[in-house]
Amino acid sequence: MASPAINLRPVRPSLAVSRRTSNARLLADDTEFVMRPWSGAGEPLPIVEGKGIYVLDADGQQYMDFTSGYFVNQAGHTHPRVVAAAIEQLLRVSQVSGRHASEPAVRLAMRLAEIAPGRLKKTLFTTGGCESVEFAIKMARQFSGKPGIAYLDNAFHGLSLTALSACANEQYRRSASAPLDPSFVRLPTPYGYRCPRGAHCLEECADEMEKILDQSPHVGAILAEPIQAVGGIIPTEAWWRRVDEIRQERGLLLVLDEIQTGLGRTGAMFAAEHYGLEPDIMTLAKGLSGGVGSLGGVMATPEVAGKFFGATSPTSASNAVSCAAGLAMIDVILEESLCENSRAMGDYLAGSIADRDLPFVGDIRFKGLMGGVELVAERATKKPLPKELVLRIKADLLERGVVITVTGPLGNVLRLQPPLSIARGEIDLFVDELAASLHSAARLSVA
Repeated sequence: MASPAINLRPVRPSLAVSRRTSNARLLADDTEFVMRPWSGAGEPLPIVEGKGIYVLDADGQQYMDFTSGYFVNQAGHTHPRVVAAAIEQLLRVSQVSGRHASEPAVRLAMRLAEIAPGRLKKTLFTTGGCESVEFAIKMARQFSGKPGIAYLDNAFHGLSLTALSACANEQYRRSASAPLDPSFVRLPTPYGYRCPRGAHCLEECADEMEKILDQSPHVGAILAEPIQAVGGIIPTEAWWRRVDEIRQERGLLLVLDEIQTGLGRTGAMFAAEHYGLEPDIMTLAKGLSGGVGSLGGVMATPEVAGKFFGATSPTSASNAVSCAAGLAMIDVILEESLCENSRAMGDYLAGSIADRDLPFVGDIRFKGLMGGVELVAERATKKPLPKELVLRIKADLLERGVVITVTGPLGNVLRLQPPLSIARGEIDLFVDELAASLHSAARLSVA
């Protein structure tokens, strides 16, 4: 492996491997006993330890984790301050009834109110992203008095039954095995790289959005990711400004899904800040737990919160250990300038890939450290790279010690979302491996 041009921190630190198990044993037991929601090339990977941007499998092989533990470990795996906060809280109290309060939950809610966009103030804690979306939809319906929810094409808000009604992926929608909620309405999304409207994408997509909403008086809210996680679709400021005008003119609530975009991922604490958006409701999860346990949240303005009746309370929501870890994670993001690092390293990653002029690279999209690389067979026609070749590249990267995921409306985007603490030297290492993998795939395609 080539040495990094700039080495700002130790590269590939030595991690201790447990000898109590092996990849083969873990994978065999996983196959027999675990019901897995999905898996792809090189998955599942038996991970036994992590530190910073690196993880270790049960056989001692080290990998650069460009998924951040599925977009959770914003400050890297096992950040010492996050671990210390979780341990300290675990020795005090770990779980209290949802009818009562723990200090970490109260302090985390207060901190979120300090850093959240707009007038968001109160937080309903949940146990994860899907649950946050479910409660956000309930909040929106209770406040607006209307059942309908508008969502964007290419949207992903989770795979629970109600969330599936706001999911654009047809395969996922079919997994419900029953009709989905007919009150949900799909709106166009600004996929600039492939929009059939070309230079008129912004104007015509917004015009179509207005037409759909005017024909849907039962809709009371727009549910959207500020930046779409599937494929890393990054709207322009002008697009979001127009959408915000459209929904305000019609008195619609804005429900922002910041489950993946929040907590520094896009180079701002929340992606709403890039667009000047002030949501009425906002969903959180992923990094909110600091990577400790499962924690989500729904934030709302005082007006929306005042009309909310939950009718249920997730048993493990506001777990004190997860809240303590999440609070420590936010402190780390702020005090270690991880938003700023995310912006700088996202630009550096995109520029480093572009400078190589690598085969199959059609579009490079990043906002901070959220986004990816769309692979095409032909740049002129933007013909998507065949799925089998994309998966071969993913598997080859795994062999080279890099963990990524594949995403996108056409399944041809390498999703690259490393911890926000990543350094230039580590990006240089990654780009070397990506270049080698793409060149190898190019030789195979020619042969």
